[in-house]
Amino acid sequence: MLIVTTSQRPAKEHILLARRLASQLKAPLVKRDRSIAQLLKVHKAAEAVVVSGAGVRWVTAEGEPFFFHPNMSAVRVRQLRKGGEDSFLQAAQLRPGDHVLDCTLGLGADAIVAAFAVGVEGRVLGLESQPVIAALVEHGLQTYEVDTPVLKEAMKRVEVRCVDYRDFLPRCPDDAFDVVYFDPMFRHTVKRSSAMQSLRRLANMAPVDEAMVREARRVARRRVVLKERPSSGEFARLGFQVVKEASSFAFGVIEKGGEGT
Repeated sequence: MLIVTTSQRPAKEHILLARRLASQLKAPLVKRDRSIAQLLKVHKAAEAVVVSGAGVRWVTAEGEPFFFHPNMSAVRVRQLRKGGEDSFLQAAQLRPGDHVLDCTLGLGADAIVAAFAVGVEGRVLGLESQPVIAALVEHGLQTYEVDTPVLKEAMKRVEVRCVDYRDFLPRCPDDAFDVVYFDPMFRHTVKRSSAMQSLRRLANMAPVDEAMVREARRVARRRVVLKERPSSGEFARLGFQVVKEASSFAFGVIEKGGEGT
């Protein structure tokens, strides 16, 4: 069971936000009158979304909390502004004005970089099947304070929809997006990344299947991109050609109208 609560002395805006999130997540709004651990026990809940002056976070009695932050997207956008390269953008070959469908939004780092690349004339739609992740990331993209105006603008341009891409893709018309992107949660993560370990506890771990790749090829005007572990075997299984490889991950593509490049 999930509950939504606030800090023990919440500001009015925090109460209003908690009320909105409770409605969005279809969870009870609980008055905060004790510790989170005690609150979970009293209400027989396993998890809570907590709204406070420090932001919005998802917590359990054990483990790291989950909350939105720009993650590596801030570093990547800074490097791009200095004329650097980005592996995801090289694989996706995004252009200003492109429409991008990110089927596996997660914390939204790649979606933010995509929004920066496609600019104000483009569109980035991120799909997230897990309601708590979708709610926290959508709120964070609109409200998280960053020092770089272009990064903030890119964050605000990312659209979030709480839906499983397995339901969304079959309903899309042909050639609806220039690029369709999959970044499924790795079955084995980098253990030193606390953010990814927190995300894993909430995320949908199902791998991409052949039927959804076929749908993605239909929906994409130019290419479908997959991020995976180089040794996972997923690129060969799903018909992607690896175009960019790093030590811990790689990108594969399927061009519109054919397999691989």
